[in-house]
Amino acid sequence: MWRAWFFILCLVPASRQISITEFTVPHAVQAGEDAELHCRYDLNKDESDKGLYVKWWWTPLNGTSEQMHQLYQRIIGRDPMIITNTIQLESLENDGIRLLNMTPADSGTYECEVSNINEIRQHQELIVYSMGSGPQLNVSVAPDGPDEDEEEDVLVTCEAHDVAPYPDISITVDGVSFNTSEIVEGPIEGMYDIIANATVTKETADGAEIRCELFYKNDNISHPVFANIETFDISGVELSTTEVPENSTVADVVSETLQNINGGKQLDSSLLLNLGLLLPALFCCNMLM
Repeated sequence: MWRAWFFILCLVPASRQISITEFTVPHAVQAGEDAELHCRYDLNKDESDKGLYVKWWWTPLNGTSEQMHQLYQRIIGRDPMIITNTIQLESLENDGIRLLNMTPADSGTYECEVSNINEIRQHQELIVYSMGSGPQLNVSVAPDGPDEDEEEDVLVTCEAHDVAPYPDISITVDGVSFNTSEIVEGPIEGMYDIIANATVTKETADGAEIRCELFYKNDNISHPVFANIETFDISGVELSTTEVPENSTVADVVSETLQNINGGKQLDSSLLLNLGLLLPALFCCNMLM
């Protein structure tokens, strides 16, 4: 007999527990977008909503419980209240909230709490990602590297600024990955700067498709491809560093250089540097002659 009473007593608390029937928090949102969070609960027929309340909480990414902020509260019989000004948000029906114009600093864990006699909580991490400046690719001829083959190498540099969350970069040449040396700085307001370098031989780079792609360590972030692609022409680089023939004038050099870059090609930094160094030298030589 006592076993039957024990079984009934065990069932009573369980039958009175609140259940969250819908809890929706996106895993990732792009910076500048809004995000809707939903939390709906269910009461059994024998339960009362007297004293019931619903709250939303936010803990910053990698934050502690002491850094938890209350965002929203609704007590039965009263209007919903926005509690914080840390994050821009507005209330929705059925205790949902909409986070507005999100920034990487808004990343973190969002938690819904429903309570009367009992209490139940659910939480989910939300990451706000940003491609920042996007991957910026630069390919240039460099002095011979550690292979010591007395041949010039090609230096591939890829960088991105104001990226969130923690980024990574891959450099491939015709689909083949190359080891990179990376420097990552940050976070500052949840954002990072990253720069990566890879050195390849001129033979490998010439005519190859060089690709720099930015992505994130967090596998929950689904985003469009962030890549910069360039087909490298070593002959074009050599034109910008060709020695000036004898008896050439400054005007000849300028004319030839402009012909080389005509047709919509953009001046790169190495060409500007070489031209800037070459013109004063030629001017001096012509004056001496």
